[in-house]
Amino acid sequence: MLEKILILALWASPCLAFDLQGHRGARGLAPENTLPAFAAALTLGVSTLEMDVGITKDGVLVVHHDRRLNPDVARGPEGQWVEKPTPTIHSLTFAELERYDVGRLRPGSEYAKPLPGQRPADGTRVPKLADVFALAAKSGNQEVRFNIETKTSAQAPDETLPPEAFARALIAEVRKAGMQQRTTIQSFDWRTLKVVQDEAPEIPTVYLTGNSLAEDTLDRIKAAGGTIWSPSFRTLTPERLWKARQLGLKVVVWTVNEPADIERMLEAAVDGIISDRPDLVRAEMERRRLKLPAQTPVKP
Repeated sequence: MLEKILILALWASPCLAFDLQGHRGARGLAPENTLPAFAAALTLGVSTLEMDVGITKDGVLVVHHDRRLNPDVARGPEGQWVEKPTPTIHSLTFAELERYDVGRLRPGSEYAKPLPGQRPADGTRVPKLADVFALAAKSGNQEVRFNIETKTSAQAPDETLPPEAFARALIAEVRKAGMQQRTTIQSFDWRTLKVVQDEAPEIPTVYLTGNSLAEDTLDRIKAAGGTIWSPSFRTLTPERLWKARQLGLKVVVWTVNEPADIERMLEAAVDGIISDRPDLVRAEMERRRLKLPAQTPVKP
């Protein structure tokens, strides 16, 4: 009985330090993983820019969610929507990748339905990771962090560099920019996180989990050296949150977009929320009188 009371007390306790992360920049407001999206997030004020990275054929770190071009996002040089099977990011040079426009959602697609507020930005290209770092510097924001996901998969080994080489390339790019102290590296592919922990211990790692969890998932994260757990918010229960706290894990949930869910996660005292609509999270934070991240207006 006492343990149950403690769980419920933790679930309802006020949130103290809080990390507001703009998912793929601010995907609900501007084209995902693009400079317009990151500019929108910096302008409205987030503590972290969340993003995904791939590596081109000629070794350029680029910001893109999928291992392949997304047919609901990408248009070719003649303005036509790309069709499956689309090329992998790793099969294209950066110059070839620059030919594709990723500034608008395919009208009528299922992918577009949950993002009615996304404003198109025709002519937008897949940015380099270095471009995102440069945009943050341009805004004058010296505090914003970067949560970078490695897009490798054991189920698709031929579509990217191997996890070790991928992780090392990302580490090198982060160090080149001098952003080690402002970066976390996250992944569903925990193999890349081991490389980061072994070879770049100054960069924290984040263990992503999906819509189903094994009973021992949190124990495995702890045993692997993890300190931050990032689950789907739909899988977070009071018991799992309690277990994470007992193991000393921070908890950052994804992807929380609806006001009622945002309110519930803040009441749960999670350490952070990743959201397509960081503006809505920020509004709820303001209502609760939580400290807000700095607003640093910038144009892409």
